[in-house]
This record gives sequence, structure tokens and C-alpha cells, in this order.
Amino acid sequence: MFRLLIVDDEKNERDCLRYLIENAGLALEMEQAENGAAALSLLEEKQVDILLTDVQMPVMGGLELIDQVSRRFPEVRIIIFSNYAEFEYARAAIHFGVENYILKPVVPSELEHTLRSVMEQLEEERSTNQRMQTSMLQLAIQSAIYGTLNPDSFPPDTVDRLSRFRRLVLIDFSSGFLENHYAAFYESLRSKMGLDFISLNFSPQALLVLRQEISNELGFGMRLFRHIQDVHGIQCNIAISPPITEETSLRDAFSAVEQQMEQRFWSQSDHVFLPQSEPVILEPVTEKTDDDTLLTLMKNALAARDGEKFTQSLNLFLDKYQEQVNQSQIYVKFIFSNLVASLYPFLPDSEKQNGKSMDDLISQLYLQRDLSKIVEMVQNLAHSVVSTFGDTGPSVRRELVIVQQYIHEHYGQELSVELLAATVFLSPDYLSRLFKKQMGKSLYQYIRQFRMEKASQLLRETTKKVIDIGIETGYPNYSYFCQSFREYFGKSPERYRQEEAHG
Repeated sequence: MFRLLIVDDEKNERDCLRYLIENAGLALEMEQAENGAAALSLLEEKQVDILLTDVQMPVMGGLELIDQVSRRFPEVRIIIFSNYAEFEYARAAIHFGVENYILKPVVPSELEHTLRSVMEQLEEERSTNQRMQTSMLQLAIQSAIYGTLNPDSFPPDTVDRLSRFRRLVLIDFSSGFLENHYAAFYESLRSKMGLDFISLNFSPQALLVLRQEISNELGFGMRLFRHIQDVHGIQCNIAISPPITEETSLRDAFSAVEQQMEQRFWSQSDHVFLPQSEPVILEPVTEKTDDDTLLTLMKNALAARDGEKFTQSLNLFLDKYQEQVNQSQIYVKFIFSNLVASLYPFLPDSEKQNGKSMDDLISQLYLQRDLSKIVEMVQNLAHSVVSTFGDTGPSVRRELVIVQQYIHEHYGQELSVELLAATVFLSPDYLSRLFKKQMGKSLYQYIRQFRMEKASQLLRETTKKVIDIGIETGYPNYSYFCQSFREYFGKSPERYRQEEAHG
């Protein structure tokens, strides 16, 4: 709502104007003053958007008031109303930047039209300013979470606003939902959940930077999950950062929330991942360790091509079952069949081609009547796999090169951690951690950076349409591309092209 100040020395004139404005249904908060001096006093106390003033008044007239306001409060829009239609008043008013002049007696329709026109201009300016402030704040947040923030590069109020954020919430979608529905999605979070946040798009992930604290993390996470499921008909994974305090920077919170999100690869049934109050310390593996933990340790070692850790975990696993008595044979065969399924993808191609399929191996396992035969079978498979690992260092580096090359060649297509991991036969979780450790940024950040830099290059060096550049760089949704580009560079693609092309 805007505030209007009516200035006239006649009270009945002021009341009449108030009545006409209220009768027109204009959303204006109105103040009154009987002359220019009183108006200036009120302007010093309250923010006024529109000044509606008479010309001939005692103490301080309208033209002197306009002169003062135009110099001291340049953001105020001024409208003159007077029964003096002489040219010198209009000419003086134009000199002070007044664009609207209404004659007495005031025609209600003309008054309404004039005020609506000014309000629309103010609304457009306000929206433009808000968009610019939001874009600047998004750019500052992005710099902060990547650890590249230079406070001198941003207005002081923007840097100050960074300290008002309390939590990060990372939302991961399994599809391209965000690209086509981001506007409706964020609006529903604001209007229906009452969230106060700034968003960053890392498709297929959305990062919410909340200004509000979360008292019940699990309750909040489940409420957000159900909202997304019920309103938008899609499932997602949600990670909530630790509280952002003076000791915890935006960068620390972002690193923590990324690590929490990686847990989604190992827990298919959970959708909300909460911050750990203390670092998780793994218990030493013993013969009492449960089957799921041992199988997970072996899968992780296989993904990392760590033969020593795999062999250690496998020996504990085999020792445990060779010492067990009165165990269900069906359960034991089920557990060992899971291990065979984990080993099979890592077998040398020569053994896969000359030997049996995974289904054949599992069927053979279920036909065994002696546990020792099952153990021997698994040990032989494990030996074939571990013998291929060798020195893991060079192979890991080659896999990252392959992933980067794949991104460079397919950046215009839909990319996911699962897809990239499959190209180098690693688990998504291991690839994510390895990439972040060696490259200093997550896969999502790398993909987004490559796409944005490629888009900026096309904007500078070609005359292609912005919508076509978006499609070419992996953003088929035009508005989402513009939003992402503005978040990354702090300006729209069109403005970037105007300022940078041939520069």
C-alpha cells in the first residue's frame, strides 16, 4: 500500500479529496496537511509516496513546497491541483519535475485516473527495485556459499542482509520438475507454508535460504515433504542444515547440507535428512556387526575399489556366518545372494563372457546344501574382483576425467549424478564425494558453472536468440534459464549481452 499526502489550506477541500479517493476504492493510506510547512514536517516523520498539493496556501505555498520536496525527497511523486490554470504555474511545476496537473473543481474520474497511473508507475518501480535487490542478494549468497564473497563488491545493505539468514534447506528432485514449475513451487512455499526465503536454483536441486529459525527440524522437514507431495504431486529428498550462527558461515552450512543430501543414495526409504549434532563416529567392525552394516561397508569398498577394506569386511562377514549355528538356511542364502549381486558388476569382462550370468550364479548358490561351498564360491568371486583393483589412484583420476568429458560433450542434455556415476561404474554417493574432494565443488555446481559459462560465451560471440541459447545449454524452459542466469551473473541474459558483447 502507498501513502498519499493531501496538502490544502481548506479542510473541506481535503475532506472532499479523501472522500473521492475512498469512493474510487484506491488502496492508499492518506495523510493531510494545511500548508507546505506542515507538509514538510510530516514528510520528515513518515515515508510518503505521492504528494497531492494545492498551489496557493498561506505560510508556505505549493510551488515552494514542491521545490523543497523535489530536492529533499526526490522519490516522492507530485501532483498539483489548483483552480489557477495560468501557464506560469504549469511551467514552474514542470521545472520541478511535476508531471501531473489537475484543475479545480476536481473531476472524480480524472483524479482516479491520475492517481492510478502514478500508483502503477510506483508499483513497477518497486517491483523492479525488488527484483534487482533480490538478484544482488542471490549473487551475494552464491558467492558466500562458494567461499568467494568480497564484501566490497556488494552494497553494504546487501552484505548486512546475509547475516539475517538462519537455515539452508536443500531440496532434490529426481526429474526436471523444477525447470518447468519453479515459479509456482516457490510461490506455494511462501503462500501456503509461510516460508520467508531467498531461493537458488541448482536444477534438479533447489536451495532455500531461510530467514526464519526451525525449532522442530524433523517436523518441519516432514511438513515440507508432504506439502510438495500433496500440492505438486512429486516426491523429493530434503536436507536441513545446522543453524547458521556467528560461528557457522553460509559456506559451512552449505557444505553440511550437501553432505547430508548425499545420504539419499544409501537410504531409499528416508526422504528427510537432518543435521547431526555431533560428528558421526563409526563403530569398529566386529563379528557382532549386523549384516546391513557389513554389506554396506563392502559395497562402499567395491565402489572405491579399495581391495584391502573390502577383504577385511568380507573376512568378518564370512567368519560371522561360519561361527553361526541354527541359522535359517533361506536367510543365509538370501544374504549371500545380495553379496554376489554386489560383486558381479565388478567381475572382469572375460569371466562374464565365459562364465555364467548373475542369475545363474545366484541360482547355483541357492542349490548348495553346504555353507562351506557357498563361502568358497563367494571367495572365488571376490578374488577375481579384487585382483582387478590394483592401484586405485590413477583409475580414480581417469574416471573424473571421463565424467568431466561427458559433461562437456552433453551439457545440453539432462544430467544427473546417477547417470554420470553409471558411465564410470561408480556408486552415485562415492562419485559425489570423490568429485567434491578433488574438484572443490559438487557435481551440480560444476555442471551449472559449465553451462552458465557456455551460455555467456554464446551471448557474447553469437547473435543466437536467448531462448535458443537456453535450450542449447540445457535449459529448455526460457524463464528458468533467465532466472538461473540472473542468479549466477547478477543480470539478465539480455542485459549481459548488451554490456558484454564486443566489449
